[in-house]
Amino acid sequence: MGRQAEVAQVVRTLDRARSVTLTGVGGVGKTRLALRVARVLQPSFPDGVWFVELSSLREPELLGNAVCSVLRVAQRVGRTQIEVLAEFLEPRRALLVLDTCEHLADECAALVDTLLEAAPGLRVVATSRRVLGIDGEWCIQVEPLPVEEPAKEPAERPSGVTGKAAAGGGAVALFVDRAGTLVPGFAATPEVAVICRRLDGIPLAIELAAVRLRTLSVEQIMRRIDDRFGLLLGGDPAGQPRHRTLRTAIGWSHELCEPLERLLWARLAVFAGDFDLEAARAVCADPGSGAGLRRDQVESLLYALVDKSIVRRDDTGEGVRFHMLDTLRDYGAEWLRELGQEERTRRRHRDHYLDLARRFDAEWFGADQVAWYVRMRRELPNLRSALEFCLGDAQAEHPVGLDLAGRLTYFWIGCGFVAEGRHYLGRALALCHAPGANRSRALWACAWLADFQGDLEEANDLATECMFQAFSGGHRAAAGWGTICCANTGLHWGYLNEVLPMYERARRAHEQGGDPGAGVAYALLGEAYVLRRLGRHEQALACLRRQRRLCDAYGDIWLRSSGDLVRTLIEIDRGDMRTADRYAHASLRAKRVLHDSFGMAAAVKGLAGTAAGLGDMERAARLLGIGDLVERSFGVRLGLPHPNGAGEQAEARARKALGERRFRDAVTRGRELELESALSYALTGGEDAEGAA
Repeated sequence: MGRQAEVAQVVRTLDRARSVTLTGVGGVGKTRLALRVARVLQPSFPDGVWFVELSSLREPELLGNAVCSVLRVAQRVGRTQIEVLAEFLEPRRALLVLDTCEHLADECAALVDTLLEAAPGLRVVATSRRVLGIDGEWCIQVEPLPVEEPAKEPAERPSGVTGKAAAGGGAVALFVDRAGTLVPGFAATPEVAVICRRLDGIPLAIELAAVRLRTLSVEQIMRRIDDRFGLLLGGDPAGQPRHRTLRTAIGWSHELCEPLERLLWARLAVFAGDFDLEAARAVCADPGSGAGLRRDQVESLLYALVDKSIVRRDDTGEGVRFHMLDTLRDYGAEWLRELGQEERTRRRHRDHYLDLARRFDAEWFGADQVAWYVRMRRELPNLRSALEFCLGDAQAEHPVGLDLAGRLTYFWIGCGFVAEGRHYLGRALALCHAPGANRSRALWACAWLADFQGDLEEANDLATECMFQAFSGGHRAAAGWGTICCANTGLHWGYLNEVLPMYERARRAHEQGGDPGAGVAYALLGEAYVLRRLGRHEQALACLRRQRRLCDAYGDIWLRSSGDLVRTLIEIDRGDMRTADRYAHASLRAKRVLHDSFGMAAAVKGLAGTAAGLGDMERAARLLGIGDLVERSFGVRLGLPHPNGAGEQAEARARKALGERRFRDAVTRGRELELESALSYALTGGEDAEGAA
């Protein structure tokens, strides 16, 4: 409210500057202003407007990962995340909003410098309590909302005077808007303007004051603010720095909370990002049923904090979530430290998310994969926070961090967080050298991720160590997965005949007490792919049938759809293009739902192969362009263990049939589509492979 001039100023500035930083005190409205600017400018940036919230990120090395996860750009083999981002953004006219940069100012400055140099069409808006200090940066100080001065002192004016004259300022209008949700028909009085002036026009402070209308009159609010500010600010609030004004307003709200509400506020500060009621109960309630904060009290106290505007409630579509603004979270964190409860509360937070990770690990290979993907992606800030707690200075927590990072293996691999998973697993392995089931698991998980990033020597070393420890310790699942990872690197090196028995041994290890679900399914996938490469199609099909039955029994679509990709290549080899086309369509549908970028690119290239085989060369060429679009959009390149070959065959056939010029034109049309439209085009005209043998 009351920011039209500031919005127009930022929009005008972005016409001549490529980087704008919004600075100002906490609670002044930098984030809301940036969001409004992004909405206004969205039509001007056809290639995307992205908002990246950084307040919960504490690990500077993960800045590129955090931006990539919002832009849905995956790690490319042998490239850093910032390099991938630069290449992704280079051809695009896009707007990137980086919110809350002050604690990562140097890293954000380096990132923005790199991206602006690489991408001429990129514009960046940052919010920060300090400037970033990059070349060409325009800084706009976000001032508090203007406050209309009352014409007379409140005592000389009738208390019922209302109307636009009193509510002309942005600060007063904000107070009236928030108060109107609590007191129907509320209208401004001169006292409201005095309150807003006492609060220096800071939006967050005004919102916290307005919510007190539940229990106090405007006159009472004004008197209490004057009393408190006179005590803490030496009787001259107008002359004090505005950050002290905000802290004083927050402190007043804190004093007006009941003791258990204050305690909950402090404990909620350990959450990074948002959280649900289940998490609040698990983390904030005291164990047992004795004194303290009981589990059955958390919900009512949480909603009391919502009513006081300390906590915000969001209906996300997947359920109700809660969050606190950074300034309020920081205040709660200070009180938690004062209470001497920070470590024990963070440990309960860690334990809750470790439990969530264990449930994810146990249930991922099943019927709820999409729901788990959505949930774990939303919980990523809290998972990061839990990992940082474990892998920090507290020596006793390192083994728990190893367990937590390992339990997230399928999230790192199957949901597009390869580089971040490897980062955490690598740190955990460097801190925990004692052999055991958790270390064996972390070794094969890190080997798999290193393989995806093209570090084959390291992947092979990690997998070899995993196999040695797993066989010595009798960890059958780790032995099976370690063997699979050794086979994967051998497949990259071209040792087809050598890796086939390795996949077979891995399958038997999983069948005999290892991982009877995903482990067996992936080993069968590896066997089928190698058999297809060796020209032994019937044996490959037998493996795929077994793999499909297994995936169907569990309700899995992740590895089943990878099996469909291998089936696509087999049917192309055998010349049955219609069957190949059905499997490619089915695979793309599943990969799209799971946001499996590698799988989507491979499926589109498979569809290009079937289109060429069916004689539709224009569609084949356009699909090749769409395949390039998917790879570029997610920063990936097709390679093993994902099937390949169909795209190369399609390109040769379409180029020959269309001629160079028509072929290039069709490919360009595919590349220039918007991503979702391109995927929808790729999925038209195909049948599902459900029930195909």
